[in-house]
Amino acid sequence: MASSLALASPPAALARPAAAPSLAVGPQYDTTHVYVPPEDFHRFTDSFVATYGGRKSQQGVCQVTPTPSQMMSQLVFTPAGTLSVFGFKTPVPYPFGSERTGYARYGRA
Repeated sequence: MASSLALASPPAALARPAAAPSLAVGPQYDTTHVYVPPEDFHRFTDSFVATYGGRKSQQGVCQVTPTPSQMMSQLVFTPAGTLSVFGFKTPVPYPFGSERTGYARYGRA
């Protein structure tokens, strides 16, 4: 008894190699960036660790933009990954904070 087996060709999208990424980022972007108002900074990091576990680095205040600005910064190490938490004490310089990933919370909902 002859077997009739037809093999379908893969869709064109699967047959092509993946396109090269259009951008590259440094290791400093290996974390999810979270921007919170400075008055919510400690409450956010404390509640995140209480909810998901982990620990926080020492918090610092620095200037990371070429314009005059001050930003609170802290890492939150969790079993699911690391957050870089930022809280600008000065207005956020445009376009800072528009990274590929992250969560921004400005103002009240």
